[in-house]
Amino acid sequence: MKVTKYKNNISIFIFIIVIGIALSILSYQYSSFTSDEIKKIAEQDVRSNAKIQTYDLSRILVHSLDSITTNLKLLTNLVLLNDTKYSDVYLLMNAAQDSTYNLTHAYFLVDENGKLIVASDSNAHGFINIGNFSNEEYFTIPKQTLKPYYSSVIKSNNDYPELFLSFPITTYKDDEIIHDITGNQFYGIVGASISIKSLGNFLQKELSSSFLSNVGLIDKTGIILYARDQSLIGRHYLSDEFQSLIPQELKENYNNILKNSLSGNSATNDLTYKGLTTTLSYQPIVINDKHLWTLYISTPHQLASNVGFLINQQKNFSTIIVIVIGSIAIGIAYLILSWNRSLKQAVDTRTSQLRFTNVSLMDSNRKLADANKQLKVHDKMQKEFINIAAHELRTPIMPILGEIEFIETQVDPVKKTAYVDEEQIKLIIRNAKRLDRLASDILDVTRIESKSLKLNKTYFSLKDLLIGTVKDLTNQIGMDENSKKISINYNPIEITVFADKDRINQVIYNLLSNALKFTENGSITINTEVKDKNVLVIVKDTGSGIDPEIFPRLFCKFATKSEKGTGLGLYISKNIVDAHGGKIWAKNNSNEKGATFIFSIPYIVKDDDFEFQHLI
Repeated sequence: MKVTKYKNNISIFIFIIVIGIALSILSYQYSSFTSDEIKKIAEQDVRSNAKIQTYDLSRILVHSLDSITTNLKLLTNLVLLNDTKYSDVYLLMNAAQDSTYNLTHAYFLVDENGKLIVASDSNAHGFINIGNFSNEEYFTIPKQTLKPYYSSVIKSNNDYPELFLSFPITTYKDDEIIHDITGNQFYGIVGASISIKSLGNFLQKELSSSFLSNVGLIDKTGIILYARDQSLIGRHYLSDEFQSLIPQELKENYNNILKNSLSGNSATNDLTYKGLTTTLSYQPIVINDKHLWTLYISTPHQLASNVGFLINQQKNFSTIIVIVIGSIAIGIAYLILSWNRSLKQAVDTRTSQLRFTNVSLMDSNRKLADANKQLKVHDKMQKEFINIAAHELRTPIMPILGEIEFIETQVDPVKKTAYVDEEQIKLIIRNAKRLDRLASDILDVTRIESKSLKLNKTYFSLKDLLIGTVKDLTNQIGMDENSKKISINYNPIEITVFADKDRINQVIYNLLSNALKFTENGSITINTEVKDKNVLVIVKDTGSGIDPEIFPRLFCKFATKSEKGTGLGLYISKNIVDAHGGKIWAKNNSNEKGATFIFSIPYIVKDDDFEFQHLI
């Protein structure tokens, strides 16, 4: 009887082990299959987004170029209809420049001999310095063909690369324009210049911040019109300068992709280098049914790479699970043979779980109570902010209204003229700028709380940024009618950082303005340094210091003890620094007056691989 019972227990033991091992192997196979599918989906998502981004950005660029083309056609017609009345042309040129300022550098009119007649205010002196356009290709080619001309990269007299669009001025009859290449008289050209720098900023701003993408532009002959590396602009893609940046193992495939892209087709290709895959998508730019340029967007598979790393971890984990499950199966078989002891252990475990559940419920109630208190505090803070914002809005509005009403009383009812004092204008401008800053701060808070704050990271000189900010603040101190006796000290050192230049400038300006607000007389010192792979910016003043009451919530919304300000500047600055992966903190100076504010951002150094990812 005992032998039969023992054999039955052995059979149960073997059965449990087999079932455990089979389930573990099945789990491993399923997790491997799922992981591979996830990686494929992530890679396909990157490719789809790159393709969509390229198409959308090419449409946006075409529409913008259509606006410039429309302006040039209108200017051409106006020149013909007005004969030598260039005052209307001048006004319309300035209006055209205002409508396309995000791309164009200037609009200009040249007569049939290549002499500049008039240019828009945006850069008139630059074209005046050119003197004679008769040898420029954007003049000679339209003169010969009597057709619109779109140039490649040309370095203007100020040595900045630009693109030129020029339309020929032919003849007219009965106020109806005639474009005829069979012998009509040539009167000159109307042209527009596009700054490569403005074009690059326009393209980069239109890219989605959800993916780390780079944009490039090449004309149909293979000349690079725009690339992240400014030294490549104006070079042919087969030039030694460009080819030296391409890894040898990718050169043939990479060049074939670029060659195919110049045929006017659109496509998406993958390139893999050192285990990192990059999707290169391109789309032709077609104006008036003519292929002029090709737009490129390269997107590294950063998300897919991260997924691949997690997949490998998952496979390793699954292997361990197979071993663990087999061991557990043996343990479970042993527990079955000791059923009574296992049953008692299960009861004890269940009892412990019930106790833990009760504790969790009590903890949840306590958290709900804390959350309710926080909501009440938040409601109070919102009411305080409404009062502060109303006061801050009223402060600049009242002097603006007062000065405008005073100017109105000075208007001569007959001559319709008035005497306006320079100080009145300055007062109106200062208060209008205060309103603008307040509106910007409120908008930034809205973006932060909706988690839609976006960063446009580039490499830039922190030294140049600080010099400009210090200069602006020094001028502001000098223009203030109640000027304080404050000196701003800054010993610049050269540091190149990878961050959002405008947002970092906003943080530095907020810290300097805060120091200026609480310093009546004395000095403000700015220092920068690199420490532990971080760039530190230190702002130290000799003012009144940080009030102990406000210190615990210094970087919270609406935290202020000043009669001026909404208490949003430090809150916005902290969120900008956090978005960069950095930190911000403050302290009162121990042996002297004033306070010190410090923020840090990661210090990222360029390497060759990074350069390759930013070729186009």
